[in-house]
Amino acid sequence: MINETGKAKDISKSLKTTQVASPAASRPATPPFGVLSNRLVQSCKDEDTLYRCSSVESLDSPTYTPELTALSNSDDTKKYITQDYSPYNSRAPSPANRKVSRPHTGCTSFLKPRMEFSGFQISGYKKNQVKVVLQTVDLPIHASDTSMVPHLTGFFSIQGLTTHQPEITTFFEAYAVTENLGFLSSDMPSHLDDLKANDNIDLEHWLNFPCFKDMCTHKKVLPSMVSGSHAHTGYLHKRFIYMRWKEKFLVPDADLDSVEGASYDGYYYIVHDQLTGNIVGLYYHKDAEKFQQLELAPVRDLCSGSCDFEFN
Repeated sequence: MINETGKAKDISKSLKTTQVASPAASRPATPPFGVLSNRLVQSCKDEDTLYRCSSVESLDSPTYTPELTALSNSDDTKKYITQDYSPYNSRAPSPANRKVSRPHTGCTSFLKPRMEFSGFQISGYKKNQVKVVLQTVDLPIHASDTSMVPHLTGFFSIQGLTTHQPEITTFFEAYAVTENLGFLSSDMPSHLDDLKANDNIDLEHWLNFPCFKDMCTHKKVLPSMVSGSHAHTGYLHKRFIYMRWKEKFLVPDADLDSVEGASYDGYYYIVHDQLTGNIVGLYYHKDAEKFQQLELAPVRDLCSGSCDFEFN
């Protein structure tokens, strides 16, 4: 959610659209890789293109990626995860002794129901305190799971966004980038249209995350990503989980369509670090100030008690 005064006043200053050739019938419109890849690969090599937050209290994750620690082959399935409650872990209890809400889905050390994160949303020199509490977590474990149930849901609370509303809370849904759900809008199904922009905008935002730049530079995945052939396999075994978060409605006033002076029409590009638990994100809406940043850290696990909000 953003303050509406943060919406761009001069739309003419937005990124110029690249002219593209007619797409093949089997794939939605995507920029030709010949022109786009050179610019993006160069961007991957140029650290100065990062949009750096001016706050000295910012998390390290948006502008710095720690050295990756080598792990032994025997621990390969637990890569970058300090603890693991999901079925893909070889040390997890057998299915007979484990309760699951849905088959083929699971949680991780930090992405689990009732987990609370706290931090800030940063726009220019203004910081608003944010709290996120996860409610449901159904991360797909197997490539065969093509269910479109949201991978995460939760409550997103932000303070001081408007002068007449001290705190605003929304209910959000999230989808992770998996083998079946790609990084680019052209790879996403039609029922997730409110999480789509276009492939240029997607890459412009994803490339602001150092871990994504590193993946594109060293693993040579950018050409296949742009062509539509890339599959983000084994995403739960990687250190970073990529997601999109979309605020759906206000809580507890779900019948209200909007809040004066605020907007949640856009969505967030999200990266979750499975080693530290930190979450960083960038907000996008076509009329909003570009690259408003979200920075969250895990604070506690609210595994007991009841939900703060009830839906009628």
